[in-house]
Amino acid sequence: MLEVTYLARIRSVKFRNEMDAILRKFKKEAIATLGENLVCLLHHGSRAKGEAHLESDYDVVIAVKTINETTFNSILNIVKPYPRLSIYLLSAQELETLPRAHLLQLVHAKPLYGKINVKKPTQDEVRQLMSHIRHDELDMVRHYLLHPHPMEKKVKYVYYGLKSAYLYLSYLVFSESGQLPKTRKQTIAHFKKAKTCKEGVRLLQILDKWSVHKAKVAENPHPYMLLLEKFFRNAVP
Repeated sequence: MLEVTYLARIRSVKFRNEMDAILRKFKKEAIATLGENLVCLLHHGSRAKGEAHLESDYDVVIAVKTINETTFNSILNIVKPYPRLSIYLLSAQELETLPRAHLLQLVHAKPLYGKINVKKPTQDEVRQLMSHIRHDELDMVRHYLLHPHPMEKKVKYVYYGLKSAYLYLSYLVFSESGQLPKTRKQTIAHFKKAKTCKEGVRLLQILDKWSVHKAKVAENPHPYMLLLEKFFRNAVP
């Protein structure tokens, strides 16, 4: 048991070191390439919150003063060596005009360069966004349930469907408590304590153990898609 724990710690340290090295190199290249146009770089998502899987993307927000063709070409050249980078690009104007709820997920982001002020949305604003997430995911999961798709594509959808459920549930916690949970475990704990949203907790547990469930999803994604459909169908902000 001690040996297993020790090996897990070694892997964890190696995992973090590799992640830090990639982000440091990316940050250096982004600053050099984008120059004065760069407003800030933020690292968010599962890796930033310490709950990533080996296949998790590196979620990075790039905020710039101006977006044009040159901006896209510059960023494409920066991210080309990093296929696992997932970029969320925003202009300075969009940072000021986007509905505040859209930036709520950046509350726990780690600054790599510069900073942005995330204005706290109202609970009504968050509920409106939750409604959009719910309807979009219902359309998507029903499409996958009713139309043929390659198995690999279905498995990928289940993974991202689970992530959307996580986002929805974290926003639900915010709408109930005024605080955005940082991790899946905190989100699960909230609903277990309240003894509510059992289907949502089940989805979060699957996402939390994705490395275990992935093989089962690859064998038959249909039950997982039905779980997602039922959750979003019954989810009411």
